[in-house]
Order: sequence, then C-alpha cells, then structure tokens
Amino acid sequence: MDGCDCRHMKVIITGGKNTGKSTFLYELCQNCQCSGVICLPVFENGVKIGSDAINLRNGKKKIFARVKNKANFEGIETNEYIISMEGMKHAIEAIEEGIGENLLVIDEVGHIEMKNDGYYEVIKKAMQQENMIVVVRKSILNDFLKKFPEKYFILEMNGIA
Repeated sequence: MDGCDCRHMKVIITGGKNTGKSTFLYELCQNCQCSGVICLPVFENGVKIGSDAINLRNGKKKIFARVKNKANFEGIETNEYIISMEGMKHAIEAIEEGIGENLLVIDEVGHIEMKNDGYYEVIKKAMQQENMIVVVRKSILNDFLKKFPEKYFILEMNGIA
C-alpha cells in the first residue's frame, strides 16, 4: 500500500477459530512495512497441526504451537495445543522490537494472555503504540476490550472465500 498512513489507528481483527485471521493479516503485511509477530497456521495432509511465529521485521520463523500428538517439545498446554516456550520467547521479542515502528502487529491474543501470561506483559507495553493491528479470538474479545480499554476499529472475519 504505497502511501499507507497507519498513524493513530488501532485495529482488532477478530473471528472464530480457523476463519483466516492470521492468513489475511499476513497477506496485508506483504504490502505494508510491518513489525511484530504473525502466527501462521501449519498444515499436514490438509489438517491444521499448529502454527509458526514469524518475526515480521526480519522474517525469522520458529515453531509456536503444535497439536499435542505432534509436539516434540515441552511448553504451555492448552486444550488442543502445546505452545513452545522458545516460540513464545521469539514472538515476544518480535513484538518488543516492533514497539515504536510504523505498524505493530500482534497475532494472536488468546486465553493465556487473558490470564496475564504469554504476551500479556509485552501487550501492556505495546498499548502505548498508536498504530497497531491485534488479532483477538472472538470468544475473548469482550475480555480483551475490558483489559485493554482503547479505541479500536474492529474487523470481524467470517472466513476467506
């Protein structure tokens, strides 16, 4: 987006599970100078098995999460996934590096952050940022808005056609 003026804009991309939030954002970031982290889905034989965290500033990628039967590492256990501690550290560092840059991206805020863990501390720091896009699962959107009361543009994804 040549001439993309992203100043003074906080955007939330929300939607249910597997509605294309991260994929949409990744495509958007291909056309803007973004920093932060996107966790893109990883598929095996057409089935989602997890996600990889990509630092948008330098392109480095690390395993972020895998379904329990595919995870060959220890980490934070959720209902379906195990989140890699190394992947979480990589994502947090990418967000920290992006604070103060043109457009900060945080993908994705989940239940862990609502329990003041995971990205929570770096999200608190990032809220000083005037120009950011945050991916928030729809099921926790109200909790996020209470925890981080700001003015946002909210874009709801219902899937990619």
